[in-house]
Amino acid sequence: MTSHWGIEDPAAIDGKDPQKRNAYTTVLHDIKLRFGAFAALPLANFERLSLLIRLKEIDVLECFTHKRPNVA
Repeated sequence: MTSHWGIEDPAAIDGKDPQKRNAYTTVLHDIKLRFGAFAALPLANFERLSLLIRLKEIDVLECFTHKRPNVA
């Protein structure tokens, strides 16, 4: 089973070093949040379809949309 959670490419950011650093920090923050949400799933309790639904829910959590936190 696979799941794809799209993340913005921080290398594509135009700007000065602080903006680029912030882009990388934000992406790292998103990855940590998604991994945390995934690791918290009780995988042994899910059937395949239920697990797929939960994985998709992780992708559309509000904290992973364009309202990304500004992590310094």
